[in-house]
Amino acid sequence: MILLEKTGIVTPKDDKTNIFFDFAVPSGIKKIVIDYNYSPKTVENKADAIALIEKKIKQYGAGGAPEDYLPVKNLITLSLNDENGYRGAAHRQADTQHHEICENYAAAGFIKGKIESGKWQIALNVHCCACDVHYNLKITGAAE
Repeated sequence: MILLEKTGIVTPKDDKTNIFFDFAVPSGIKKIVIDYNYSPKTVENKADAIALIEKKIKQYGAGGAPEDYLPVKNLITLSLNDENGYRGAAHRQADTQHHEICENYAAAGFIKGKIESGKWQIALNVHCCACDVHYNLKITGAAE
């Protein structure tokens, strides 16, 4: 059963923010499955990447040549809350992720335990968004 399905675009104005989505988990769900991907992982246009790096070198007073900092990577991770609070996070570099959570198992970074019915929330944690990034997020629930 699909509990949440979202596609969208994160832009550089969303950098260093969290984007929250609420979803309902009905009673009888025994497992939550999260499938998530985003692209591009890196800024594809080298001139754009160099310009971003030069701006940040000035801003932070860093040393080195702009080419030393290539590639410029986007990083958007996940955090999950259930009715009782924090249920874990997947702060990983991968731009394609699959996570499962149930009473006896949870993917690394998440907390295993009974899947309670009620309002849950997932967040896209925008650590770095250097260009427009397209994402796909799908959360399904299974009665097993």
